[in-house]
Amino acid sequence: MNMIDLPPLDQERLEAFISLWNHAAGPERANYQLFLTGLCAALDVPSPEPAHEDLRQNAYVFERRVDIRHPDGSVTKGYIDLYYRQHFVLEAKQTGQGLETHGWDKAMLAAHHQADRYVRNLPPEEGRPPFIILTDVGRTLELYAEFTGSGGIYTPFPDPGHHRIRLEDLRDPAIQQRLRQVWREPLSLDPSRYAARVTRAISTTLAELARS
Repeated sequence: MNMIDLPPLDQERLEAFISLWNHAAGPERANYQLFLTGLCAALDVPSPEPAHEDLRQNAYVFERRVDIRHPDGSVTKGYIDLYYRQHFVLEAKQTGQGLETHGWDKAMLAAHHQADRYVRNLPPEEGRPPFIILTDVGRTLELYAEFTGSGGIYTPFPDPGHHRIRLEDLRDPAIQQRLRQVWREPLSLDPSRYAARVTRAISTTLAELARS
């Protein structure tokens, strides 16, 4: 994966964010926007923008409306908790369940299904973002990726053993870098792009060796 150069984080602000949410509780609807706005500030990435009546202008907003079309031709309205066009669809939950228990896994799986449904009902001209993010507010983030935009399955990113990020994991510089790239240059995390660059570099080296 390609690492992009980013300015260093304010570690005191990051620690204050972690401390604030370590003991937070309460309804999901009351907390998730505060949590995500604080996360953006702690990671030094852009914050969500005010929503507009014209959906085409809502490229990075909370509660982005999406029309969900059903096989019988009916349409219902859904609302993406946080949408960042060409970056991600984020679904927020506040499960109240013990982490990695059966009830927690079930709640997060339902959140994944809901986020995936939103992705597949976005207007075609907006394309499908490379990431789905799930958050259990104040406790975890999960990353799922699908870089082709072709309607494939979003799979754990970077792999099933490392896609889940706990609040305290935000202290890890590698985790910070990964999340900041999701917000700033998500396609830079596409492993196939890195592989293509390596292949080109090897081909160039071999060609130079052959000429010499």
